[in-house]
Amino acid sequence: DNVGNHMMWLAITEYLENRGIRIAYLASDWDFNMSDMIETVGDGTILFIGGVSVSRLWPEHAAIKRAVAAACPDNRLISLPSTMLFVDEDDRREASTIFGEHRDVIMMARDPVSAASARDVFPDHISVVTIHDSAFLLPPQPRITDLIQHDVIWLARNDMESAGFKVPDDVMKFDWPSLERRVVNVMAGRVGSKLGRKVPNVLSFTNRIVGASYRAISQHVLSNGNRLLDQGSVLVTDRLHPHVLAVLRGQPCVLLPDRFGKNRSVWEYSSHTYNTLHWADEPEEALEVAYALAYPQVTERRRAC
Repeated sequence: DNVGNHMMWLAITEYLENRGIRIAYLASDWDFNMSDMIETVGDGTILFIGGVSVSRLWPEHAAIKRAVAAACPDNRLISLPSTMLFVDEDDRREASTIFGEHRDVIMMARDPVSAASARDVFPDHISVVTIHDSAFLLPPQPRITDLIQHDVIWLARNDMESAGFKVPDDVMKFDWPSLERRVVNVMAGRVGSKLGRKVPNVLSFTNRIVGASYRAISQHVLSNGNRLLDQGSVLVTDRLHPHVLAVLRGQPCVLLPDRFGKNRSVWEYSSHTYNTLHWADEPEEALEVAYALAYPQVTERRRAC
């Protein structure tokens, strides 16, 4: 399961709760109900989670935005920090109509490249602001160095955003695993969410059940992500949020490009300021940098020679 989505969700819900902002309705794409949301939220602000959420790469996110914009013309809509990438001109034209004539929409871009792209695609009445990815708001994450088994671990994406790099044979390669549906806290979270949705006429209470369920699932997924990264001294990845997680853990990390330039844009806007993070254009360079980070004494001796 994509740890990044859960990182963003935990970060933004904690941010809102710490400021006393009540979350009236929570839903994911598999349990969203428009009528329940409208009844519960009233004239309140509606937030959409970030990521890559306006392109046909992940069309379900754009479809929900389109439906909500049409059904809630008087609510403020805020799309949380996202990458605004588009596959081609057809994708750009389709995206430009997502919010229709809605007059109160704020699009948060997580890098200046995305902001420029959004301003070019969306109508002038849609506000675009540039804000760092929400996952950077999470508190420091635990790193258990006693669990290290490998000098370098390589988290490689295997979906449409992959640049198609070949991972070297002599490193541990993995991607985020599917959610373990039989794990107790995941089962409890899903059952709690389903039960919560069935409670009639008490939507505020229902939402507390659903919120606690989501939190249990997301905390489990994040904990699992931390344990996976504990296996290596240095992380190499072409996924965006693992390198954010590495920042929060204080773990050395080398970031590679994705297919569409998303990683580089976030690197230049946010990540390059962290001294534990490094950029590489190719796998060979990434491996060289990673081993230099894993064995700094050897690297210094080689330089001295």
